[in-house]
Formats: sequence, C-alpha cells, structure tokens
Amino acid sequence: MTIFTSKYPSIPTPHTGIIQTLFETKVQNENPDRVCYIDVLTGRELTFRQLKDMVYRFAAGLQDVCGFKKGDVLALYAPNLVDYAVPVFGTLAAGGVVSPANPAYTKEELVHQLEETKAKVLIAHASNIDTAFAAADSVGLSRSNIFVFGDHSVHGVQPYVNVLLGNRYVQLIDFESPEQVRETLAFLCFSSGTTGKSKGVMTTHGNMVSNIWQYSSVEKYIYESKDARTLAVLPFFHIYGLTVVLHTPFYLQRPVYILPRFDLDDFCKAIQKHKITFCCLVPPILLLLAKSPAIDKYDLSSLKTIVSGAAPLDASLAAEVQKRHHMLVKQAYGLTETTPVVCIQPNHDIVPGSSGILVPDQLAKIVDENGKALGIGERGELWLKGPNIMKGYLNRPQETADCLDDEGYFHTGDVAIVDANGHIFIVDRIKELIKYKGFQVAPAELEGILLKHPSVADCAVIGVYDHSQVTEIPRAYIVTKPGVEQNEKTVEELKTFVAEKVITYKRIQSLVFRDQIPKSATGKILRNILRKEVKEEEEAAAKRSSKL
Repeated sequence: MTIFTSKYPSIPTPHTGIIQTLFETKVQNENPDRVCYIDVLTGRELTFRQLKDMVYRFAAGLQDVCGFKKGDVLALYAPNLVDYAVPVFGTLAAGGVVSPANPAYTKEELVHQLEETKAKVLIAHASNIDTAFAAADSVGLSRSNIFVFGDHSVHGVQPYVNVLLGNRYVQLIDFESPEQVRETLAFLCFSSGTTGKSKGVMTTHGNMVSNIWQYSSVEKYIYESKDARTLAVLPFFHIYGLTVVLHTPFYLQRPVYILPRFDLDDFCKAIQKHKITFCCLVPPILLLLAKSPAIDKYDLSSLKTIVSGAAPLDASLAAEVQKRHHMLVKQAYGLTETTPVVCIQPNHDIVPGSSGILVPDQLAKIVDENGKALGIGERGELWLKGPNIMKGYLNRPQETADCLDDEGYFHTGDVAIVDANGHIFIVDRIKELIKYKGFQVAPAELEGILLKHPSVADCAVIGVYDHSQVTEIPRAYIVTKPGVEQNEKTVEELKTFVAEKVITYKRIQSLVFRDQIPKSATGKILRNILRKEVKEEEEAAAKRSSKL
C-alpha cells in the first residue's frame, strides 16, 4: 500500500488552543505596539495591544451580557473589516464556537446556518441587517443578542463595541490535554454547497493551530522580511481567508491590509500605496491580472508572490500573470474539511499545473474506485489524513461516516495524481467527471484549453445528457471578450480549437454563450446552477412537445 508523506519535518502537537497560541506566548507579547490589521479604505489600524484588549473584553462581554457559555455559537455575518478578528478571537476566548457566514447570504441561506448551528449571538453589518433580522426572527434568535459592526446603531441594533466591550477581562479556559485541544470545536464554516444544502464543517482548535503551523512552516520565508505585507481580499468567512490571511500573518507578526470586498482598482491602489508583497488569491482575480488593461495604470512591482487556491488554476494562466507582472504565481490546494491547506508549491520547486507538495504531517493515498491504494503516476481519488482534518460534519453523522473512514482518512472526492517527486496534481472532482460512452472526461481539462483561445474571457464545462446518443456529452458555457460576435461561426471555431487538442470523446459537442460564469465567493464554478438550467430547459422542451 502506497502512502505519500510530506518532505517537511513534523510540527509539534498542539497543547493549547488558538487564543493561547496567538496571544499568550512570550514571543507574541514582545512587540505589543506592532500593527496587525489595517483598513485600506479608511486607514484605521489595530495594534496587537489594542486587539488583545478588545478581544479579552469582548469575551467577557459575551459572558456577562449574553449569558454566553462554553460551546455556545456566535454567527458572524459581515464583510471583511479591520476589527473582524475581534468577535472571531473574542468568541474563542470565551470558550465558544465561531460560525462565519457569507455576508451576501439570503434570508433562507442564513436561516439554514443559524438553525444548523443553533447560534446564540449574531453579529451583522449595516449592509445586511434587514436580512439578519428576518433570519433571526425565523429561528427565534432574540434581537437583544444581535449586534452590528461600526460605531452607530442601525435600526435600533447597537454596535458590539458599545455593549460588549466592558471593563472586565475574560479568564481563559485552559486545555488539560492535547486530546482536548484536538476535540474542542472552534469554527463551523459551511461548505460551498455546490450540491444540496451547505454543511457545517466542525473545525477544532487543534485543526486550526496545526494548519497555521503546517502552512507557516512551508511559507515562513515569505514573511521573514520586516517589510512583508499581506493584502486581504479573500473573504474571512471562508476557511481559506480565515486561516491563511486572518490567522497566519497575525501568528507570524506581519500586518494584514484589509479590503471589504474585491474591487480591481482598490486592489491595485492598495498594492501600489502600501507596497504589498504577498497575496492569496483565486483564479478569477488572476484572470483579471492577466487580461485587464486597467492594471497598466498601477505599479504592482512590490508584489513578489501570489498563492492561488480554492479552485483549479490553469498553468498557462499562471504563466501569463508571471510574464506580465514579473511576480511568482503558485498554486495550493485544500478544502474546508482540511482547514484548509493540504499542499502548496514551494517557491524553489514550482511545477506548472501542480498544486505542490504535502505540508508537514499530511498523509495521502491515491485510491481507485474499488478502494485499492495506487502508486506514483496513477490516477484516483485523493484520501488525506493529518492533524488538520475536520472532526466531521455538524448534525450529519452519516455524511461524516461516508467521507471519514476508520483509519482517519478523509475521502476528498477529488481525482489526483502524485508524481515521483511528490507533486500533487488535482485532475478533477469525481462527481464532476463527464461520462461519455463509458469514457471519463474532466471538465477542468477542457476549461483549461478554452481559456487559451483569444476570444474566451471565461468558461465552464459540464456534462449534459444527449438522448440521441444515450450518453452525457461535454457542453461548454462561454463568456466572450468584448467585440467577439456570439454566432455560429464563433461556436464552430471554439469547437474546432478544442477538437484539435483532445481525443475524439473529449470534444465539445454543445456550446452556450453567457454573460458570466456562476461562481462562489472564492471562485469555484457553481456547476449546480448550470445543471439546474439544463434541467429547466429539458422540462420546458418536454412541455412544448406534449402540446404538439
């Protein structure tokens, strides 16, 4: 049986929780006046001393004002903000669990998360307070336990800074053993929900501390310079932004410049003004960095390294960004269930198309459909084991059992190949593979080819059932560049472009033009939306046929 292991030395076993790791070591307290978080748009800053003061008072306020107890859940429903870390770390300091929600959630989506987590406190934002009210009312969450960010009340809801930041400091709850650290919940991030309703992922203190150490042990040299600066555009409600941008630079004592949401001009201005050196991004932003003429107005020369994650990055797109901007672009891989970092390309060993090599203490198997472990160069499902693997899915024991086996391996559902040097290549999702007459077709492969065509701005590929052939066929959804005519000539040109590069059964057989490709906040293609459209098309066609 082949088990792939990391090339890096092991990390320690966490003996304390997240707050003790971030705030209570001698090293962390040596420079209390260092700046931790900066709001790019307003210039507001928080130092370590200020943040620690707010976090410990916030935790005590939760206990005193809201009757918050160990294990209670606080839902965080807000965009990226300079003080986003206050309720995050404050909840953990109070012994609670943080459940960050997408600030653009509808009432129904937020209701689902509040119901699943049984959240006791909700902190929202002025931009979504009405939705917060409606969702809270639906689940019976008292409005007295709803607060907002900022300095002013909104529709009668008080800012948390006015109510929860009292004079008392919290008494931290000590962890009695590594096992307790490993088992105690810290976060309930919700999976993207590309199929069915989203699931709450139970991330423990041990998971988060381990992944901070796993990731930083690989990327530490990026932060070694005192001039190292990170720009936060990834949403903090997502585990990628939460771990890699909110937690890790803070642990490594380097400042994070925060944007509430991605805007290309604000993004470029921030890099130019603040001399940003490092960014974690997603492929849609890299597409802009490669293609947008607006970027030529800015000096991005301080930006030395970009890590792309959350969705597959085509090697040619990475090369295009590197060539245009003379910066290093590399890929990482992870999931909400893995806290998230599993592997990353080291700066000195970048292989185009690879997601990198395993972080410390990460074990991996490549397994075929019969459960047989495969070897180097063989293609199969990626299984993972390590201290960063989630405890399970909230309220879903069967779904947990379906993906976490008795040996502790998490079955990712991703198809991967490991080469002789330990580089991991994520080929596709098992559930997204198109089965054409018994052959398997990977959508990501066809998308990578289409993106190389000069007429294509963005694309997605799914399988649709063709009754005439009695099989699934590959269908491409295309966003064209300005000035490109969306006609049959362009359709045939794109089909031919792909056909010249793939075997017969992988050819695009159906093509649809769209204004945009539906994606999650972190850039994942929402294929379920495209499949829903196909189903609606089929139902409409059936109705028309029945009337004939």
